[in-house]
Amino acid sequence: MSFFRYAVFTGVLLLTLPCCAVQADECAGVTLVRLKTTDNVELAGVLRQPDPDKNKAGIVMVHGYSGNFYASIMAFLPEKLTDNGFITLAVNMRDHDRVPKKNLFEENRYDIGAAVDEIARHGCKSIFLYGHSMGTNRVLDYMVSTQDPRIAGIILTGPPGNLFEWNERMFGPDKAAQVLQQAQKLKAEGHGNEWMLVDLGPLGKALYTANHLVSLRGPETVSDPYKNIARVTPPVLIVHGLADHLAQPEVADRLGRQARSGTPVKVVKMAGADHQFRCCRQELADMISAWLLKQLDPKH
Repeated sequence: MSFFRYAVFTGVLLLTLPCCAVQADECAGVTLVRLKTTDNVELAGVLRQPDPDKNKAGIVMVHGYSGNFYASIMAFLPEKLTDNGFITLAVNMRDHDRVPKKNLFEENRYDIGAAVDEIARHGCKSIFLYGHSMGTNRVLDYMVSTQDPRIAGIILTGPPGNLFEWNERMFGPDKAAQVLQQAQKLKAEGHGNEWMLVDLGPLGKALYTANHLVSLRGPETVSDPYKNIARVTPPVLIVHGLADHLAQPEVADRLGRQARSGTPVKVVKMAGADHQFRCCRQELADMISAWLLKQLDPKH
């Protein structure tokens, strides 16, 4: 992103953030940050620091498919968690928003790593990973691929589960297999960067490269959360709304069953909550905060 584009983006974003984001001296400190990954991709995010800083604990917050760090669940949850005393860093992944998707799923781990490095620089004694929707798959892959010892726990909300299985549920097994086979054929023939118009049902249609689609749904994908959670050792909190029609609430139970023996996992179902937890935002923030405090002090 050029300096001019970043300046324009920053100006627009400041207009969309709450007033305290501009007047940082009157509430929690809010800072727009630029990150650079180890493979030289530039990302943007928002760092919120409570005043006073009660816990010295930080949360890296990862959005889902086509999301960003300032809309939907990310428009309220980072701010509410900071109000409860936690440093939060909500960051854009490299494929944020509704843009054509060409990256590989596994490249998300570089984005999360850059965010973890950034929040660590702010003196956090404990760092937690938060993922929403497809962000749950991203943070689990990061933990498995890096085994980052700085991570004290993982929070997952609205997990969709295995992405090929999600497509089977939406379109049926034949259609899901047909789309994947088309992408695999293009990749095998050396046309992995060729664009495909992909139907995502309730999410609309999107342009994917064949490489991108295979990285999400292929049999060798590293995005499968059921395989990944079985290799995670830090404590995990999974929260799913019972009114979520985009991702099945049963996924939370399955993730809990698949978790590694000995890994503390708490599964919570919230009545009336949809995929974005619109009906119960404060309840969600308070629940997550209580779980975080329990990890920091088991006697809490």
